[in-house]
Amino acid sequence: MEIVQLTKEEFDAYADNHPNKNFYQTSSYGMLMDRHSFDDYYLAMKDESNNIVAATLILINKVFIGYKWGYCPRGYLIDFNNTELLKTFSILLKEYLNKRNFMFIKIDPYIVYKSRDKRGNIIPGIDNENIVNNLLSIGYEHNGFNLNFENLKPRWNAVAKTNETDLIFARYNKEVRNKIRKADKMGLKIVKGTPEDIKVFYELIDKKHSRKLDYYLDMFEILGKKDMFEIYFAVINTAEYVKNSKDLFEKEEKRNNDINEELENNINNTNRGSIIRKKMDSDSLLNNYKQNIINATNLYKEYPNGVVIGTNAIIKYNNEIFFLIDGYKNEFKNYCPNHYLKYQIIEKYREQGYTRMHLNGISGDFNKSNPYYGLTKFKLGFASEIEEYIGEFTLIINKRKYKSFSKLNPIRNWLKQPIA
Repeated sequence: MEIVQLTKEEFDAYADNHPNKNFYQTSSYGMLMDRHSFDDYYLAMKDESNNIVAATLILINKVFIGYKWGYCPRGYLIDFNNTELLKTFSILLKEYLNKRNFMFIKIDPYIVYKSRDKRGNIIPGIDNENIVNNLLSIGYEHNGFNLNFENLKPRWNAVAKTNETDLIFARYNKEVRNKIRKADKMGLKIVKGTPEDIKVFYELIDKKHSRKLDYYLDMFEILGKKDMFEIYFAVINTAEYVKNSKDLFEKEEKRNNDINEELENNINNTNRGSIIRKKMDSDSLLNNYKQNIINATNLYKEYPNGVVIGTNAIIKYNNEIFFLIDGYKNEFKNYCPNHYLKYQIIEKYREQGYTRMHLNGISGDFNKSNPYYGLTKFKLGFASEIEEYIGEFTLIINKRKYKSFSKLNPIRNWLKQPIA
């Protein structure tokens, strides 16, 4: 067995057929990160017959002269249940990287730890505690079973599983369904963006993290070549919003008149109370629709050609959709652009045969007092299941340099910032 360096093409040929394949273990992601603070290398272990039995993309960061560390995002591509193979790969990789002046490497394998219900309780199903124990026995240090966003990538994710005939909308929670219907009535439309729209996209998301505009331009350039990256916008068709509002008002006005007539014909009827409640509900709706007409008319005067109010960026890979980042104009929050975009994107790719929709990171603390509770509730509202991964592990290569590095607090804090 030996560790060798692969070309991008050799790595992708192996990765594309591996059971643990994922977007982060591709040369496309490596090339993207190569333009943003890291160098990308592709390493593999070959057996005596020259067959690749394990491989990984490793992102390399040079902090100072003599200080170097690596990160294998959602890697390795190896059978983690084969303890001897994993041990051999780790030993040889450590020897290989030690000769190249590494302090440590980090991994956060794309492996579910235990099955959970929507309240975070462990349920029968997946149990990969043995893999955690194997990594610890080999000498990896575990970052722990953290609940929030302490790792380079989230340990807890929300994933909606779909098929082409699945009526997934019916499985969304009531709040999500109502907001999607509300957005539809307000004339929202979904529009696919182009590289020329990237500045509009960036204006909607730039306050959410420290990534610069060129990061997303590079995404379009590198990932777009392989049809892996797309952006979508939520746009209010103001003319349609006015029409919808008037139609709803007129429909409810007719219903209200019918209820008035019903009241007159049932003055002494025992069911009169229920009719009155119906009348009160209708009156409330009429007032809302009337206000909508006013809002829609004012919006049309200001934006006769429509207005962009929200955006979502996605990654497409291996029949999976990854919601990368989203944003919206706060003054249009009540139009529910984020709910509507996610619903429309999920529907579009569900019909095309995509089977897993990653809503991305959530918290593993499901208490209502948790500051991330709203984020978690929102993502689980899309009929999502909880996926808890085994977490982040560190393989220390040079103890002396690693200890010195660990004392550099500013660098340690920077290291903890999430990557993509």
